[in-house]
Amino acid sequence: MESSSTPQYPIKYRKAKVTKDNTEGNNIMGINKTILNTILFYIFFAQMVCAQHTAAEDVVTIGLLVNDDTSQAARNAAELAIHIANKDQGLNGKQFKVVTRSMEGPWGTGSKEAVNLVFKEKVWALLGSHDGRNAHLAEQVIAKTRVVFLSAWASDPTLSQAYIPWFYNCVPNDIQQAEAMVNEIVHVQKANTIAIVVQEDYDAKTALKYLEKQLMDKGGPKPLIQSFTQCLDHTGEFIGVLRNKAVEALIILGDGEESWELMGVLRKNGVKLPFYGTIPLLGVRGLSRPERGGPSDLTVLYSGNWLKTNTLQSQHGAVGRDAISNAVAAYTFDAMNVLINAIKASGFDRDKIYGTMSKTDFEGVTGNVQFDKNGNRRSDLKLVKIAKEDTTSQKQ
Repeated sequence: MESSSTPQYPIKYRKAKVTKDNTEGNNIMGINKTILNTILFYIFFAQMVCAQHTAAEDVVTIGLLVNDDTSQAARNAAELAIHIANKDQGLNGKQFKVVTRSMEGPWGTGSKEAVNLVFKEKVWALLGSHDGRNAHLAEQVIAKTRVVFLSAWASDPTLSQAYIPWFYNCVPNDIQQAEAMVNEIVHVQKANTIAIVVQEDYDAKTALKYLEKQLMDKGGPKPLIQSFTQCLDHTGEFIGVLRNKAVEALIILGDGEESWELMGVLRKNGVKLPFYGTIPLLGVRGLSRPERGGPSDLTVLYSGNWLKTNTLQSQHGAVGRDAISNAVAAYTFDAMNVLINAIKASGFDRDKIYGTMSKTDFEGVTGNVQFDKNGNRRSDLKLVKIAKEDTTSQKQ
């Protein structure tokens, strides 16, 4: 019995021991495999994320905010600037890209689109080609996110008076435009009676405020003010007032085709006094040479050389065709180039773009672009007179 029972215990023990050891070993190996697979998965995932992040950073995205989906001039100009920049052999494998968003819709849509560009598209900078009210919405976003915002159309001076370091303006503001206009009409032309026709929108009304202030500060006459609607609906009555008051100069504060329609109506009804317009007057679609077929004796504020010579059309083929067709396109083109240059000068470092923007000194189609300490463009405005004989003369 002993001989038969003695070896059974250890054998049984060993079997039990071996079984137990194998189970624990298998469990440990299973756990280790799970951990190993998890680690490998996260390593692989991290590599994918890093690869995607690197690829994303190789594409430098700039956001373009426009008033609505019809803002084709701004889109064309921005895309042309991007197209030219991507030909540069010194980008070290990086490419620029523009993502456009419309601010059209209920109040607040502009803020939402600006936020989407910053957080979803991860843009390096924002470029705005829109009205002043939307510019204020975009400015509120960059005040929180510290992304550079360059306005290429809104001329409301209060944008820079918010003293947000990341805000810059590529277009001369309403104060600068009013100074140039009043100096020409009051001090050069010696006009004693002035009428102003103003469009019924935020930008035109803001421009009117600063124009009236400049007239008062410079000792100019108190102007006769009429809205576009009043003028077009009661043209005969308005013309009678112009004649009775012996008005010597008429200023048009508005943009787009409605301004040109208004001037055409007045000319057809025998109004021969000189017309004057600010930069927005040149913001009409398809306007590459407005002096052709436009109202005679019209003087407009202007900078650079895009109005008289559009060399970009011949230089860049199909991409450049009609790209700089009006003032909206001209300022958008220059603004996009300013942002591209600032990003390149930063060494493609997001944190350094603010510093390189403040040092901007760029020769564009709208003239030299530099900024003062508040982000305003240093003005180099001049006046262009569109004469009856279809020629232009510039006044520095």
